[in-house]
Amino acid sequence: MARQSGGRKKKSAFSGLSVVASAVLLFMVALPTFITLAVGLLPSMVAFMFDRSQGRTMARCIFGLNFSGVAPYIMELWQQGAQTVGLATQQIFQPVALSIMYGAAGLGWLLYLAMPPIVANVLNLSAQRRVSELRKKQRGLIKTWGDSLIKEIDRSGG
Repeated sequence: MARQSGGRKKKSAFSGLSVVASAVLLFMVALPTFITLAVGLLPSMVAFMFDRSQGRTMARCIFGLNFSGVAPYIMELWQQGAQTVGLATQQIFQPVALSIMYGAAGLGWLLYLAMPPIVANVLNLSAQRRVSELRKKQRGLIKTWGDSLIKEIDRSGG
């Protein structure tokens, strides 16, 4: 994180206190929505607690897909008109609903684990292609200027 003068860490806009305040407000205003979010986003909460890396990339990846698994059930809850705790608990204790919510979080884990090797391979292929292009240009220069250019460069130490 960026440091302010005095050696203190700069606070992010999405601090733990703002999350707790939002959760309390949501609990007071829309309890069924809070229940669905609390149960459905458990994998994301665990990921945020244990991910200490810079930028929390693992937790963000898991949260994005986990929330996409929870969102249809939140929308269904909101479209029913009157939000009831019974409907929320009925929703979240359906095995299919929990499988979708937690399965989406599992896909976030897989995406987080699979992307670094894929990116490394793409960068490696790009570097190999660049090397082959430079070798081709080098052969063209040698063809134009001759081998004496290489000998001159070797003698000068460059």
